[in-house]
This record gives sequence, structure tokens and C-alpha cells, in this order.
Amino acid sequence: MTEQAKLKRIRYVTAHFEILQGLAVLPAILWCALAMGWAAGWVDGWAPLAGAFVAVAATGAAVVHYRRVYGQVRPHAGGTHETFLLWPSVGLFVVVSLVHALELGTPVSPEGLVLAGGALAGAWFQRPLAPALLLAGCVGAVLSLVPLGGPDGPHPLSDTETWIFAFCAGTALLAIWSHLLLRRTLPPGRGSAR
Repeated sequence: MTEQAKLKRIRYVTAHFEILQGLAVLPAILWCALAMGWAAGWVDGWAPLAGAFVAVAATGAAVVHYRRVYGQVRPHAGGTHETFLLWPSVGLFVVVSLVHALELGTPVSPEGLVLAGGALAGAWFQRPLAPALLLAGCVGAVLSLVPLGGPDGPHPLSDTETWIFAFCAGTALLAIWSHLLLRRTLPPGRGSAR
């Protein structure tokens, strides 16, 4: 990696430090997946309620870990980087919901294809996150195009709980990659990094 590329990656990571703390968001993502499993009937009992407490505790521990290892990273003044993934994700979720409302019942999953397309577009616009987004997008596209529900459909990824679970799986992959990117880019140290 050239010095220019290293500097570019450091700028990206420091500008998006809060959202790249993948271990802090991973417990919430996994809890959402657990809740979708409960809603689909894959998980019984009180697991989502117990999982909520575990997720809150794990998130708190991860935030303490990041603060202890990296200190406080302050992005360059004037940027609004804390929501750089929020609005595209919300827009993608709305589009998937609208496509889902059409109840097409096709042997392929339009919902999965929209999610896969969103991940692939994200790979183009957020280059440092591209490996995770490409993997999620390609796997999602293949799973959406294979007629898993038979030739007459409907595709299992068209069930609400299943496509939200798939969204959680892709987001979990992105959270893990974000943590790895942060860990590889910023050296551990106490105090502020600029």
C-alpha cells in the first residue's frame, strides 16, 4: 500500500471512527437477528428479552474497549460523517419494504435483489468497506436469484422476517469488517488521535 493510500485510509477511519466501531454495533445487530428469528418462529421463549440485556451489556463493554484502546478520535471539523451510512440504509430499507408490499410471489426474491444491489452500490461509494459489501451483495444476489422456494415461488427471502434477517447478516458482516479496518488502520494507544 502506498503512503498516499495509507493517508487516505487514515483520514477515512478518523472521519468515520464512531460508526466503524463494529464491536459496539454488532450486539444490537445480532439482537435484531434474534428478534427476527423469534418473530419467524425459529426461536422460542424469552431468548429475545434475555438477548436484549446481553446486547446492551456487550455494547457497553465494546464502547469501553474502544475508548481504552484508541482514546477519543475527533473527526476533522465541519464534517457530518456520523450518519454517512444511516440515510442510505434507511432509504434501502424503505425501498425493500415497498417492493415487499407488492407481494409478487416470484421464484426469485425482489427484496433480496434490492438488498444485494444496495450492498453493491455501497461498495462503490464506500471503498474502504468494499470487501464486506461486495461479499454481502454477491451472496445476497446469488441467494435471491436461486429459486429456493421452487419454480412457482414464493422465494423464502421474500418473507419479512427472512429478508430482515438477511439484512442483519449483511450488516453484521459489515460491522466485523469495520472493526478490522479500524484495528488495522489506527495503532492502539491511549489518548486522542488526530
